[in-house]
Amino acid sequence: MKHILLATHGTPGARKAEVLARQWAENYGARVTVLSIINEAWGDMTCDDWLNTSTTRNAFGSYVASEIAKEIDAVWNRVRSDFDGVEIDFLSKGGTLEDVLVEAATTVNADVVIMGAWQKEQAPGFRDRFENKRLHPQMPCPLVVAP
Repeated sequence: MKHILLATHGTPGARKAEVLARQWAENYGARVTVLSIINEAWGDMTCDDWLNTSTTRNAFGSYVASEIAKEIDAVWNRVRSDFDGVEIDFLSKGGTLEDVLVEAATTVNADVVIMGAWQKEQAPGFRDRFENKRLHPQMPCPLVVAP
């Protein structure tokens, strides 16, 4: 195993995947690419267009994009620190969760993808989940779900 793709957004389930990815990276001497997916659905937050001018809508869209960037930056800074000594890269991309994960795994030529398990109680602000029946048939490499 030479390259691990870690899908994380810093929630409790995703942090379990981070721990596993770190262990495997150390055990195998693998590099890690940390993937942050910006779900395409965030754009729906500006859906009441009849209430807004285009200027207001664009300003709000910029604000939301800025907040997402801050959250990703905070996760990346923490992961960078937690993975000290491991060769690590970072990648963020927007789109459909399943499609972005598959595209990233293909692009970085990952040997394995590690992600967190479905959590009974979702972290605040995170509602979207991978659809297994959409994801699994597309995966170009093994997918490991951290317990």
